Amino acid sequence: MTRFFLSLLIAGMGISLSAAAVDCPKANVITKMVSAMQAFRDAQPLDRTRLKACGAQLSKDGKELRVCLANGDFAVADMANSFVLPLEQKGQFILQVNFSNGAGIVPGKYDPAAGYGKPFWASAEIKVPLGKQGTIVMLGVGEGTAEIVAMSGSMVCGRFRLKTPAGHPQPSEVAGEFNVPMERSRW
Repeated sequence: MTRFFLSLLIAGMGISLSAAAVDCPKANVITKMVSAMQAFRDAQPLDRTRLKACGAQLSKDGKELRVCLANGDFAVADMANSFVLPLEQKGQFILQVNFSNGAGIVPGKYDPAAGYGKPFWASAEIKVPLGKQGTIVMLGVGEGTAEIVAMSGSMVCGRFRLKTPAGHPQPSEVAGEFNVPMERSRW
């Protein structure tokens, strides 16, 4: 039985497995974070080796999940907010991997090529303190996968490797692993 179907079966039975039982990453790590986009280049240097705040926010309806990895001290709700960015110092960033599924977020592989609003879609963005209110660098990823290995009512873990398609005028790529606390949004 694959991990995906095992996770679905376990979730359906209301049983929570330990992270080790379903091959969850042991730590939060960004192994790659590059982009040729001007806003990303202007925000350098960004230290991806010292993550301080990591968490996930599940939408109220359960159809969207935002996994955030940051090198500053921020609350999950602040990191996941797309309107008011909590970034205040040069060098801070929030890498956000977005998962979307109209039938509800479940463990499995999510594809950036699926497209916005399609089942099992993934995207990525990097929030940086550029300008008066900060900037969200939408990476335009269209290749790779983002996987949710396991989730419960209070945690989610997985891996991601997302990049722009070959020949993209502003190549970008992010990769890493996460094992983070999860909270549900009020919205």
